[in-house]
Amino acid sequence: MNANNGKKKLFFNFIDVLLIVAILAATVTVVFFLRERRILTPGSNETVEVIYQIEVSPLREDFRNLVSIGDRMTDSVKLSDLGEITDVSYAECRYTGVNKTTGAIVTSTFPGHVTMILTIRADALLTEAGYEIDGRLLLLGQPLSFRTPDFTGTGTCLSLEPLPDTAAPD
Repeated sequence: MNANNGKKKLFFNFIDVLLIVAILAATVTVVFFLRERRILTPGSNETVEVIYQIEVSPLREDFRNLVSIGDRMTDSVKLSDLGEITDVSYAECRYTGVNKTTGAIVTSTFPGHVTMILTIRADALLTEAGYEIDGRLLLLGQPLSFRTPDFTGTGTCLSLEPLPDTAAPD
């Protein structure tokens, strides 16, 4: 008679172990990438409130005070909303040039002109490329053509950062 009495032995070979490890690794990889994709996927409707600054320089002194706090800023090209202006400041406009005789770089005031710095608050979509406001990707140093109710101009993005979460803990 058979000494095993109908019991079958379970054998693992090297190929079985490799298949189990491969399936576990694939499962962990899929879970990891799906979790990351949920956070950074464009169009996921997850928005972040950001604050950014635009510098307009040189600006003729005649155009001072045409932009006000509370004005809505619109992209001049796409006509999309870029947020609400929360602060407007002006500084002396400086001209940087080269002295032709000495070759030295010189800086002087630019008479009749000012530098305007706008601070804007907006809802932005976090994408893999950066922050996107109503379809417009904002990048530091990038020129931005915009308009407000009483002013149209082009400025350079100086800063861009998300606002800290202001929600109270539950």
